[in-house]
Amino acid sequence: MLAARSPMAEPTEPDFSAPAAPDSPEAQLVRAARAGDRRACFILWSRYATLVQRLVRRFLGPGPDYQDVCQEIFLRIFKRLGELREPAALPGFVVSVGLGVARNEARRRRIRAIVGLVPEDALPEAPVSAGQGEAREAARALYQLLDTLGAEDRSLFVARFIEQMELVEVAAAHGMSLSTAKRRLARLVARVNARVQASPVLREYVGAIGQGGSF
Repeated sequence: MLAARSPMAEPTEPDFSAPAAPDSPEAQLVRAARAGDRRACFILWSRYATLVQRLVRRFLGPGPDYQDVCQEIFLRIFKRLGELREPAALPGFVVSVGLGVARNEARRRRIRAIVGLVPEDALPEAPVSAGQGEAREAARALYQLLDTLGAEDRSLFVARFIEQMELVEVAAAHGMSLSTAKRRLARLVARVNARVQASPVLREYVGAIGQGGSF
């Protein structure tokens, strides 16, 4: 006598009757901005303008032309929104584009200094109160130090130690693996700390760099 065959499970078909998960507000904003919706572009700009301005000023130092760099960053962001696959990654995308534009500007400034279009040590004065003289002098010395770094090293330094981004965010913003970013930062910290300790102004005001990702 043959044993009864167990019934085979019928293949299940996808249930298309269930409503699709709604887009997140970030996804809707990105999609509308990609389509050229001016209101969406304005919302994106207003949401990230402060972040971009802070990033540029910390990367390049105080100066009258940082707004031009910020404008260039947003032009690049809107142009490259099609590259953004995951709308939730929009903040990191903004930082990555911003750092790229800032690196290019740093390279251009260095070239202009080399060919004599601007003094190499030129740093625009920022308005300060009487009690901020030491801080301004330390900031000037710090940016003079940063001017000696390559554009990518400067970008890594600003992202990690001035913006205080997490290591994984720094790596993603620079298109590096986490291990590569760690190695580059370790070498960079050693170089920068040596120069900081050799400068009385920076040694007193900044101290040692690399303590928990900050000054």
